[in-house]
Amino acid sequence: MTTGEILVIAAAAAVFVIINIIMWTVIAKKEQKAAGKAAQQGVMTEVPLSEVSAAAAAAGFELLENTVIVHTDDVIAD
Repeated sequence: MTTGEILVIAAAAAVFVIINIIMWTVIAKKEQKAAGKAAQQGVMTEVPLSEVSAAAAAAGFELLENTVIVHTDDVIAD
């Protein structure tokens, strides 16, 4: 390789690094901004199931079945 080719490769690598730094800085600022908005909107709190059941019973609902559905990519092999 000639010196010119090495300089072109080094310049391309430097531009790549600079673009990555700028890109990740922008992404980090967006994430911080989104986290700040989420904190301002309030955090959802978990309500115990007994309170939900009592409120549902008072409204005339009856829990017939308690089913939990979990989505996964795992496959059960035969």
